[in-house]
Amino acid sequence: MSPRPYRLGRRQEAGEKTRSRIVAAARRLMLRPEGLAAFSVDAVAREAGVARMTVYYRFGSKGGLLQGIFDDLAARGGLRHLREAFRQPDPVEALSEFISIFTKFWRSGRVVIRRLHGQGVIDPELGEALREREERRREDLRVIVKRIAEKGGLPSEGSFDDVVDTLFTLTSFETFDSLARGKRRPRDVAALLQHLALAVVRGAGG
Repeated sequence: MSPRPYRLGRRQEAGEKTRSRIVAAARRLMLRPEGLAAFSVDAVAREAGVARMTVYYRFGSKGGLLQGIFDDLAARGGLRHLREAFRQPDPVEALSEFISIFTKFWRSGRVVIRRLHGQGVIDPELGEALREREERRREDLRVIVKRIAEKGGLPSEGSFDDVVDTLFTLTSFETFDSLARGKRRPRDVAALLQHLALAVVRGAGG
């Protein structure tokens, strides 16, 4: 039997470990007080103990590396549980679960996400990637709101887009980050957002 498949498997495993080590190093750098001011491919390579070309080989660019950090945050922050929200038979409960999942996600990587969003303002590649991710959240909300409308007649057709856009704003990182400042605990923020979201849906009948 040829050992080639085995060698390929070992090589792939080593590649994934290298990628994970680079992402972990990048995340550590972003959490330091100086944040993105000290963030560069060279700095990440030194922190990870790899050559700078290895970083480029795995991620293609600094923007690709930043996207890799966000992918890692999504995995660690439990966004995979979104499918469970969509399995809820009651669409209002699905919306509530959707908000809970995103609240936990924003909380899990709050500092890094804040810095990624800030970098996205000045980095076109990262900014576009983040906007694409945000639009996925909007489309998920459209699916949930459509289910609510089909079941209960709310919101009305004329207010459908307004409801989706309002829920999109309510479930954004910026809204969470603002509400979580001060004495509110993350679960309190989630409860407040769920209350507001339900009020938006119920008030959109006309």
